[in-house]
Amino acid sequence: MRRLHSGVVLVIGLSIFVLGCSAGPDDGNTIEGVVVEVAGDISTVETFVILDTEGRNHQFTPEVGLLYHGGPLSHLREHIITGVPVIVTFTTGAEGELIAVDVMDSTRSG
Repeated sequence: MRRLHSGVVLVIGLSIFVLGCSAGPDDGNTIEGVVVEVAGDISTVETFVILDTEGRNHQFTPEVGLLYHGGPLSHLREHIITGVPVIVTFTTGAEGELIAVDVMDSTRSG
């Protein structure tokens, strides 16, 4: 019985290790900045660009179904006008593209 228990612990430990290593190094990264561009039609967002606090632009492709506080992602267009910064959480896709997985208002003002 003790040998079976040790084997189960080993399998669980290896599973946790493998799952932990399967996430890419950029999973869960965040960038804060102002929205400077939104591409798409009136109701959809195909890509958007954030200008970070160091003056660099970052283009994001939203993951499928991404919402902005439960509403349409097209709300980002208002941020171009108001200058209110956002925080984008992203992962890096297979081709090196930045994929937005969450977008929220920043606590700092623009």
